[in-house]
Amino acid sequence: MNLNNMRRFGVEVEFVSNLDRREVAVAVEYETGIKLELASYSDKSNKWRLKTDNSIASRGGYGMELVTPILFGEEQMTNLRDVLKVIEGIGTVNRTCGLHVHIDITDEGAEPLRRLQKFFAKYEHAIGTLLPESRRGGNNGYCRDHFYRDQSLIEVFKKLNKRKNTNDLTGSREFGHRGKWNFQNYWRHGSVENRAHSGTTNPIKVDHWVRLTQAMIAAAFDFRGATIREGDTCGTYTAKNMLDELRGKGLIELSTKKFYMRRYKELNDAVCR
Repeated sequence: MNLNNMRRFGVEVEFVSNLDRREVAVAVEYETGIKLELASYSDKSNKWRLKTDNSIASRGGYGMELVTPILFGEEQMTNLRDVLKVIEGIGTVNRTCGLHVHIDITDEGAEPLRRLQKFFAKYEHAIGTLLPESRRGGNNGYCRDHFYRDQSLIEVFKKLNKRKNTNDLTGSREFGHRGKWNFQNYWRHGSVENRAHSGTTNPIKVDHWVRLTQAMIAAAFDFRGATIREGDTCGTYTAKNMLDELRGKGLIELSTKKFYMRRYKELNDAVCR
C-alpha cells in the first residue's frame, strides 16, 4: 500500500554507536541534509531528534534513540531510510534495543479501537513468529504479549465487547506501556504505539515494519474486522494467514508479503535448530 494513502506515523529507533550523539548528528546532516536535534529523554518536540536512553546497554559505546517528527507519505519515508542508511554504518543494536512505530488514530471511537484489539488478539502469536525469539511471548519486559497462546478467542472477544467506551479500551491492563501495543498514547498523542519489533537500523526492515503496522490498523479501522471460529485460540492463526488477509485486502504489496515470508522461514528455522 502506498503510504500516501495511509495514516501519519512516527518511528523511534534505539541503537548503540561508538560515536557520541553530536558526532552522529553531524554525520547524518552531512550525508542527508537533515538536522538531528540533541534532546533529553523527556523531549516531545515534533522534530528529528537524537535522545538519550538509559534502558539501552551500551557496553562502552553510547546508547541513544532516533526519534522522527510526525511523518506522512512516501517522500518522508524516503527521508527516514536515508537517515537510517547513515546510522546503519555507524551504529549497531543489541537485545536491549527496540523499534517503536506510532500510527495516528486521532479521534477514532470505541468500535474501531475494539476491532483493532481483536485483530491483535487473533494474530499476536503469528506476529511473534516474524520476530526473533527474544521478542516473543514474555521474553522481553518492555514488549510482552497481551494474550496467552491457548486463550479462547471467543472469550477474549466477549471481554472486549463489554468495554463500551474508549476509556475502557485504552486503559485496560492488557494494553499498557510494557506490552507490544501501547494504547496510552491514544490520550497523550492520538496514536497507538507498536513496540514489538527488535532493534534494527536496517532501512529495509524499518520500511516494511511501518507498512505492516499501517496495514494491521487499516484492516481493523477500514474493514469489518476480525472473523473467528468456535474453538479458535490466540495461537490458532499463522503469519501466513495474516499476510494473506492483508494482501487480499490490498493493504500490503506483494513485496512486503514476500519479505515477511522469508523472515518467517529464517527466524523459525533458526529457532528449530
